[in-house]
Amino acid sequence: MDSSVDEACCYAYHLNLPVRIGTVDLPDRMERERYFQELDLLELSALFAGPLKPSSLAKWAEAAPKGAIALVAPWVLTHRKAPKSTSLWPHDATVGDFRDSAPGRAALAQFAAAVTQLGAGYAVFRSPPLFAASAANRDTLKKFFAEIATEETVGTRRVWVPDGLWDLRTAITFANELGVICAFDPLVRDPGQPPEVHYDLEVEALYLRVAGLGRSGALRSEKLDDLVMLLAHYADLPGGSAIAFESPERWKDARNLKKTIVDAVA
Repeated sequence: MDSSVDEACCYAYHLNLPVRIGTVDLPDRMERERYFQELDLLELSALFAGPLKPSSLAKWAEAAPKGAIALVAPWVLTHRKAPKSTSLWPHDATVGDFRDSAPGRAALAQFAAAVTQLGAGYAVFRSPPLFAASAANRDTLKKFFAEIATEETVGTRRVWVPDGLWDLRTAITFANELGVICAFDPLVRDPGQPPEVHYDLEVEALYLRVAGLGRSGALRSEKLDDLVMLLAHYADLPGGSAIAFESPERWKDARNLKKTIVDAVA
């Protein structure tokens, strides 16, 4: 890919705000090339259900600037229940829930190769539903990230998406112990809590996932302003920041956030 396109995609450097902005998977009827002309992060779940054909992986590698992909790990590493798909990773009763398994190890090797080919900036490990903060689950996560899906093995920074059963500060403290980035939705707060409730988090990098649960339509301007202020507050993080929208209007929300940042520094 032309380096000038890569530089244009990572527009945040021109704003002195080190943040990548994008969506969770491509919006409907969106071409890769157009997407990366507008945004510089894509949380891609193309390898979650099963392996990709080499030709498909090559197309992604050609279209995506280095560091722009946040690649979602295969379900056999993180989930017991298989997703609905006609082409699944090989699996048995031992897979998922961050447990060690032969099918999981095999999928991890292919996943790591894809991370390298795509130049992925993040590897995203999504917790399954109802994966609580029990002592047993903590021990399993410790072994998984320390012995199985190590940063050296995966080949890039690791992001852990905890289940909603986890208290945010508990999850972040635990993620720091594991040496991974804890993803969270900054717009999810207890009633009456101000946006500043997230201003004292002890993190070296931010990975935000805005789900927009319970909302329809694009995010309001005041919510976008809250996100900009949060990103600005953590602008000096050594690991930088990223935000992926999974909201109903994720394409519009991501582009509106980009515009809000541009307008704020204009």
